Amino acid sequence: MFSLQKTARTFSFHVLLVLCVATLRLIALPTRAEAQVYHAQYDHSIPAANARLVAGQPPTTVQVWFTERIEPDFSKLEVYDQSRQRVDAANSHVAANDPYSMSISLRPHLSDGAYTVVFDNVSLDDGHHVTGAFSFVVGAGPLPTNTNALLGNVQTLDENFNVWSITIRWLNYLGMATLVGGLAFLLLAWRPTLAQLETGMGPELSVAKQRVKMQASHFLLWSLLALAGGWVAMLLYQSSVDSGKTLWLLLSGDALLRVLVATRFGTIWLIRLGLIVSALLLWSYSRNRNSDGEFAPALWLWLLLLLGIGIMVTNALNSHAAANQHAWLLIPTDALHLVSTGFWVGGLLSLVGIVPVAVQALVPGTGDRTRLWARLIPHFSLLAVVSVIILAVTGTVQALIQVGSFAALLTSSYGRAIDIKIVIFVLLLCLGAYNLLRVSPRMNIFAERSDEEKGAGSLAAGKLQRAFRRTIRTEAMLMVFLLLVVGGLTSLSPPSLISPAPSSGGALIRQGQAANLNYRLVINPGKVGQNSIEVALTDMSGRPIQGADAVIIRFTMLDMDMGIQEADLQPIANKPGHYATTDSSLSMSGHWQITLLVRRTGFDDVKTSFSYMVE
Repeated sequence: MFSLQKTARTFSFHVLLVLCVATLRLIALPTRAEAQVYHAQYDHSIPAANARLVAGQPPTTVQVWFTERIEPDFSKLEVYDQSRQRVDAANSHVAANDPYSMSISLRPHLSDGAYTVVFDNVSLDDGHHVTGAFSFVVGAGPLPTNTNALLGNVQTLDENFNVWSITIRWLNYLGMATLVGGLAFLLLAWRPTLAQLETGMGPELSVAKQRVKMQASHFLLWSLLALAGGWVAMLLYQSSVDSGKTLWLLLSGDALLRVLVATRFGTIWLIRLGLIVSALLLWSYSRNRNSDGEFAPALWLWLLLLLGIGIMVTNALNSHAAANQHAWLLIPTDALHLVSTGFWVGGLLSLVGIVPVAVQALVPGTGDRTRLWARLIPHFSLLAVVSVIILAVTGTVQALIQVGSFAALLTSSYGRAIDIKIVIFVLLLCLGAYNLLRVSPRMNIFAERSDEEKGAGSLAAGKLQRAFRRTIRTEAMLMVFLLLVVGGLTSLSPPSLISPAPSSGGALIRQGQAANLNYRLVINPGKVGQNSIEVALTDMSGRPIQGADAVIIRFTMLDMDMGIQEADLQPIANKPGHYATTDSSLSMSGHWQITLLVRRTGFDDVKTSFSYMVE
């Protein structure tokens, strides 16, 4: 007993140490990080956002690339002119060889003017829905002010943060936590406690054991029903998001079937449904197999626990982790984070929802109730402390990769949700530490004594029990609220780590294909004087071109002979394929020829030119 308590206290010290390290790491995060965007956000397009095309030469197609793969059946492009009339051929489609890209044809002989491209997509990786728009101009004239956005700063709207999304996700998290945590509690806390109590307890212990088995059976059944209901609700919600239809239209059409058979979400949904049904069948079999009211032997509990962990893995496969470029690390980290959350949250809810029936079966004043709590608290505390350590480590890894900077914790909606989660986590940690370091030793002292005033059956021992139960009820309510916060957190998009270009309608933006590479060029503000110049280069498969021998911009004044002036661009740290500099070659108004030159070892030089009027 004392060895177990000493081990638990040692673990609690390590929890505090890990939290301190995690806090320091978060504070020390850099303000810039490798580019990472979540959900299928706009990446680049042809024509580019805010591009100015030559008068009388409108494009025949629009192609848009996104930061994630997109669902072909539930994503589309539309193109509108200044009078809000569609000018596309209504043939929007995902490129056959590029799931990140969509194309749409335009009507022939479009007049000069401004055009707006509207995209509406669903991510193949995480199932989130994003809408957005950008504009380009053929010939002269201003861009539409409501979609005026430069490279990397296209207007988008993430519609997934709403009451329905948060509630459904909360129900699923609650079901997973109570199932996995309840099973872990029975196997790793309750059964070892019974083994210690077999001797020295009255005959009421057998009654308490039977009541716990029956209560645990009901507890696990409600967990599975919550999971099943939450998962069906998630299918309905996702289908509504993907198809844009209301619930009643969903039930009368084929949108549900299309989501199930044609999307990655549907595949994961069917796998998870199979795991839930298997768990229900296993619960029913083990329940009916024990006609004497006994719930399930350890083997069936372990099998149920494995199924519950499998359900949590499917959740990780359809989370933000799956859409991250570090998915190989974040998917197992997210799954481990969920399992640890379940062990802690579900275990505590088991203390509140299962153990009281055992306590009520024991006779007051005999000391049996005190001895039960004295043996049970250290076992659960050890389980909780290990879970907290894993939560701290995995949560830190996720924050480092997904949030990217300490500033984002304070300025983004996703970061603020994490802040709330951390505050609740710390409150729970304080309550847990109080129970471990204060209540558990006192309960053990009472359990070891038999006198009337300070023994196991004394009024003082009963008072301590009541205080402990109030504390764990408070913890349980905080944990239920914590899962609600997690539901909101997973409905939000993590902050983009791409620094958007400054918004300015006068900037020069050119984008296209030259030889065997794609380029995006931004000269801002595109006026006389000093300008910032940035070029993004990718190969034909969309991979960033790094280590170019030279990236040069040449400026030639066409109205008079001023010679050729060059600006050498240098690689940008943490932005693969991006090169930049500042330059003042545009020294007077007039017509200029601008040439982009890229030199790479083993490749022919790539050069493309265009003219530009500097005002």
